[in-house]
Amino acid sequence: MDSHWILLIDPFKNLLNAYRMILEEENYCIDTALNTKDAHSLFDKRPYSAILMEYIPPLEHLQGLIRGMKEKSPEIYILLVTNAAVDETTYEKLFEIGVDDFILKPYSPQKIIAHIKKGLRQREVTSKVRGLERLNLLDPISGEMEGVVFNKIFLNRCLRQEIKKARRHSRFFTILLVGIPTEDRAGERYVHFHGELLKMIRSFIREEDVVARNNGEIALLLPETDQMGSKALGGRLSHLIRNHPPFQHDDLFQAMAQILSFQYFTYPNPFDLPEPLAAAVKDL
Repeated sequence: MDSHWILLIDPFKNLLNAYRMILEEENYCIDTALNTKDAHSLFDKRPYSAILMEYIPPLEHLQGLIRGMKEKSPEIYILLVTNAAVDETTYEKLFEIGVDDFILKPYSPQKIIAHIKKGLRQREVTSKVRGLERLNLLDPISGEMEGVVFNKIFLNRCLRQEIKKARRHSRFFTILLVGIPTEDRAGERYVHFHGELLKMIRSFIREEDVVARNNGEIALLLPETDQMGSKALGGRLSHLIRNHPPFQHDDLFQAMAQILSFQYFTYPNPFDLPEPLAAAVKDL
């Protein structure tokens, strides 16, 4: 079995020791915490596969911890155990905030082990699904560089969402399309040039900006950016690209960097998007 780290949270040391012995016999690696403060500290240092924790009312004491764990590690399995009476509203709320399973005392060690094993199987399935979803969102060139570059399917989805948000809140956004030379101009070195260009752009723009490849172009989706702001960004990018050291020291790449084109489409200004971006939003 792969090594899984499990965090045990309980205010009673004797119960922590009992849980530890039960789970270490199954070859799991165990950390323990007596309170939420210790749990936060441990969670920041190590990725856990599962959490086994005592439910101690009121619910508000646990909400921040559970939500924080799920935000940082959505696939983590959280098992709550308690001997307290839990009303229907609280029971429902526990699952809403991220609890995966719930056991009422008394229970046998075998029951704990069975739930943990089930939770870890569930976690593996969730991780695989998330991995597939991620692959379906990313352009293949992401594998050639350190950075996230989305594909045109995800770009279309983001564009639709951004239009709805801009309408609802009366905001600007811009699509900046960077046209690059065709692949036959660079031959085998096209991917290298494209990857270096994307890496440089990604390092310069904001974290919330979406970078995608769109039919041979690089598309930047820039939330809350008007036409003046997007053209200022395009000018800075053009200057940086032309003076990017890996391009300056390579005659082919330098020539390609000099002939990049920049197109700006700002919403809600006349928003005449080129195909197929226009087709992706025509029914909105």
